[in-house]
Amino acid sequence: MKYDISIYMHEMGFLTIDVPDQIFLVHDLVTSDIQEGGAGIWLEVINKVLSKESSYEEITGNVCTMEVNYEVTNIIFEYAEEGEEDHCLIETEELKQIFMLWDEAIERKHGENSFYR
Repeated sequence: MKYDISIYMHEMGFLTIDVPDQIFLVHDLVTSDIQEGGAGIWLEVINKVLSKESSYEEITGNVCTMEVNYEVTNIIFEYAEEGEEDHCLIETEELKQIFMLWDEAIERKHGENSFYR
């Protein structure tokens, strides 16, 4: 994996993720839109493009929009204020790996028979 990320249990009892500054919006996407329900449809959208079933997909959550192309995905923060950075780019395959790690962390936290699976 290209990026140094850390997924851990926050002191308040929920999972969180630390990512490098160049992909800062991955944190907001994962903790606000995906949360502990798992990557599900977000991962499906990425897989659709990576398998070349589609050349481009877009999905919007409560906070972020993800514009998925084969090589690079653009993550857009929908509530950026003027002068604030509102998007970041990440290699699509790298984002897929992060989503898979997030789902593994959810499984470890909640177990195989969890509502979250």
